Amino acid sequence: MNSINTLDDHSEPSRFRLTSVNPVMFSKRTMIVLLALLLVGILLLPVLWMALAAFKTDIELFRTPPPLFPTNPTLQAFQYLLGQPRYLKMLANSYIISLSVAALCVFLSFLAGYGFSRYKLRGGNLLLLITLFSQMFPPVSLIIPYYNILNTVGLYDTHLGLIIADASFILPFCIWMFRGYLDSIPTDLEDAAMVDGASRLQALWKIVLPITLPGFIATGIYAFLGAWNEYTFAVILTRTEVASPVTVGIGEFFGLFTVKWSQMSALALAASLPLMIIFIFLQRYLVEGMTAGAVRE
Repeated sequence: MNSINTLDDHSEPSRFRLTSVNPVMFSKRTMIVLLALLLVGILLLPVLWMALAAFKTDIELFRTPPPLFPTNPTLQAFQYLLGQPRYLKMLANSYIISLSVAALCVFLSFLAGYGFSRYKLRGGNLLLLITLFSQMFPPVSLIIPYYNILNTVGLYDTHLGLIIADASFILPFCIWMFRGYLDSIPTDLEDAAMVDGASRLQALWKIVLPITLPGFIATGIYAFLGAWNEYTFAVILTRTEVASPVTVGIGEFFGLFTVKWSQMSALALAASLPLMIIFIFLQRYLVEGMTAGAVRE
């Protein structure tokens, strides 16, 4: 009994020593957390201002200095948007264009990425660099050729014309994303399936596709966000609300002598809310897809 008590007496201080916290380490972690919270607050401040401005009156918005929180919250800006069908049409156009661009880029980038990853083509690396080099051209430098081409083939002010224009600038980086993700998948899985009698297409369908689901999601999110936020092509390659996305509608509130801040903020909030929800739930796949292939075993 005495030996047991002696063991307990000696083991108790060791347990407390293991659970003790280093004050220096604790202070470093606290500083890192506080710094991260400060940076997040700075980044979210414009979003908070936009969301609150949608519920303010024009008098509050033009007051000096303007209040952060609305003193008399109102829904007049949202009522104005609901009374203008053209803005609802533009919001629907953004979904049509962005989803179409995402689907097109995911399909084409998967085929191209699989080819670059699995087949060692002569000049393949040079071709990859050329696709990446195409991203260095600013859209405004090519807007006139795009306008002439789409106007000649009858695709000006149409969904299809804007989808092709957006996809042409988003597709190259999507190919690099898919190629990096497919490089992280061992080829032994496909080789084992083909040894068992499966064809290349069957191995692609039954082995590769299920594994690359995070890559599909990441590439689709990137393409969707790129098409949703695009403004240069949208404002030049469209003329009416038949094909104009919501970014063009937001820009219409900037007048020559005044800016309709409350209506603009309300439409921007309606356009940003779906993106925030998508990013919150799918950000893990986006990060995984963009960093895949960075480390090889």
